[in-house]
Amino acid sequence: MPPPLYVLVGATASGKSAASIPLARELGAEIVSLDSMLLYRGMDIGTDKPRDRGGVPHHLIDLLDATERFDAKRYLAAADAAIASIHARGRRVLVVGGTGLYLMGLVKGFFEGAPRDPALRESLETIPTGELHDRLGGVDPEAAARLHPNDRRRILRALEVHAATGSPLSALQTQFTGEDRYACLFAGIRRTREDLKARILARVGEMRDAGLVEEVKRLQLGPTAEQAVGYKEIAAALRGEIEMEEAFLLIARNTVRLVRRQETWFKRFSVRWVEAAPEATTADLVPRLLAAYRGTTTE
Repeated sequence: MPPPLYVLVGATASGKSAASIPLARELGAEIVSLDSMLLYRGMDIGTDKPRDRGGVPHHLIDLLDATERFDAKRYLAAADAAIASIHARGRRVLVVGGTGLYLMGLVKGFFEGAPRDPALRESLETIPTGELHDRLGGVDPEAAARLHPNDRRRILRALEVHAATGSPLSALQTQFTGEDRYACLFAGIRRTREDLKARILARVGEMRDAGLVEEVKRLQLGPTAEQAVGYKEIAAALRGEIEMEEAFLLIARNTVRLVRRQETWFKRFSVRWVEAAPEATTADLVPRLLAAYRGTTTE
């Protein structure tokens, strides 16, 4: 039986990345990223990719070009390989991130989805994305509410799954049953909604100052990467669809919406939460997170 995975979760801007490096040192662990966009090379500023990793090995970061497609099943295969390699070296694993679907897949695995249907794709090709989103709303309102109306790739996939199975993709994605694939110890950093909003606004300002616009200009974004918050808004501004000021406002708004989705996912796991006050430092949080893993805290 392999040793348990240590899992550190929390909403975007909660302070996970900063805490993860000293936490990994204390645990004797290597870090496996649980972030769908840290996988992409060159997407550094908009993802707040950790630059100084403190000598702690990080896995599942900078694996892909921004043009490449990626999905949850590919993540799972890469994560399993990284975890096996770390355990073979006698090290612990600290999984860090906020992508709830990836975490659920890591713990429970994914349902076997319907194969791609080229004929159906061809029949839908000429239909505007907004109309496809409306059509999805008729058969899978939960998926339609979760997906951005311009996210054509995922809208098409949801329609494809419904056509092949007769079931909504949103229902199939919640059918995580069976034995856990890994034993896990969960801890998380939780902040008030007001604190998170303030931290998100500060982060967006820092991204702007650090050159997010120039970063997006340099990148050729593929169908997966182009949906990342921070990148899709700037790309729209660069195409002249919105003003740049509006793009940065949308980044903040869409990040807050992302936080709500993350929090919904986290409710599925037995997380011991460490409540972080606005003035809490990383040095304050690390011993409390260690206590949460040991089960000696009531948070």
